[in-house]
Amino acid sequence: MSFALQKVLPWQAELLQSLLTRHAENTLPHALLVHGMTGVGKVQFARTLANSLLCEAKLPSGLACGKCAACGWFAARNHPDYREVAPAAQLEDEADTAASESTDGEATTTEKIEKKSELIVVDQIRALSEFISLTSHRNGFRVLLLQPAEAMNPAAANALLKTLEEPPSRTTIILVTHRLGRLMATITSRCQQVLIPNPGADIAQAWLAAQGIENPALLLAQVGGAPLAALEVAEPDMQKIRREFLGVLSNLNADHLAAAAKWEKLEKPELVRLFGYLHTWVCDLITVRATGVAQFHPDQLSQLQAIGKRASLPRIFVYESTLRQQRRSIMHPLNPRLLLEQLLLSYRQAVQ
Repeated sequence: MSFALQKVLPWQAELLQSLLTRHAENTLPHALLVHGMTGVGKVQFARTLANSLLCEAKLPSGLACGKCAACGWFAARNHPDYREVAPAAQLEDEADTAASESTDGEATTTEKIEKKSELIVVDQIRALSEFISLTSHRNGFRVLLLQPAEAMNPAAANALLKTLEEPPSRTTIILVTHRLGRLMATITSRCQQVLIPNPGADIAQAWLAAQGIENPALLLAQVGGAPLAALEVAEPDMQKIRREFLGVLSNLNADHLAAAAKWEKLEKPELVRLFGYLHTWVCDLITVRATGVAQFHPDQLSQLQAIGKRASLPRIFVYESTLRQQRRSIMHPLNPRLLLEQLLLSYRQAVQ
């Protein structure tokens, strides 16, 4: 996988330009904490910023040219003054490609730790400390990108804290987090926070339409308005699973055990998305009862009204609270089938 130069997302352009201006004025903070809701392009923003900081033939706007040697190295993931750290599980599919493309033949940090780890571990942070202690290869900036920051275990977070307390010169550290509240206060206090905005509905729909996506309003509703998340769920197979799953939820006589068996083989991302459909469906049951509006599944309004009309609102509230508590279980399911059976049977009890 490469970091090919990508177009700046329209809702990020102004923010990106302001940071590049500060870089040109030598006032860019040594550590940035990029945060915002899932699906607004935080990682893409961070990589675009990193590429632009390292570019050796910047455009008048300060953005990367995409043509110089530095941009070529960045796209190939072997720029000598750039390091990106992520959990090994997140990068395991990229590790072999990254190693084969490396010009110096050295193993990357992600290859030195146990694969399939979902945490950023202390050895990875220590490797960064060694990296920033060296002189820049290109006599310019070094950039470190760490994502997602909330994946750091306590030892890794404490090791990074030492670097943030004594920031190296001509080095920018970019942290990306999807869950700001999970970071240590000592980490967040030493970074300048950069909130990636969620674009307005008109901007998001126009952008999706430009990508060739049909019915962007419905897709945005499904994911809470995040354009990149909407682009991901637009895949026909994903929409097919959604329709089938919501069909089970709307039919209280459906065989929920058979449904759990049908979807137990889904990969974890799809399983998590299935859980999301269940949660947003239950939230819509509440809002339909209260306001008559379905926020996440407007195309299922009549089905939601039919169930919500006869369901006990207090029991739905209790079930919704249970779903929020079980969110971590769906991220690490020991037995997906049993978990789905439990969720679906509890759902039927809650709405009958």
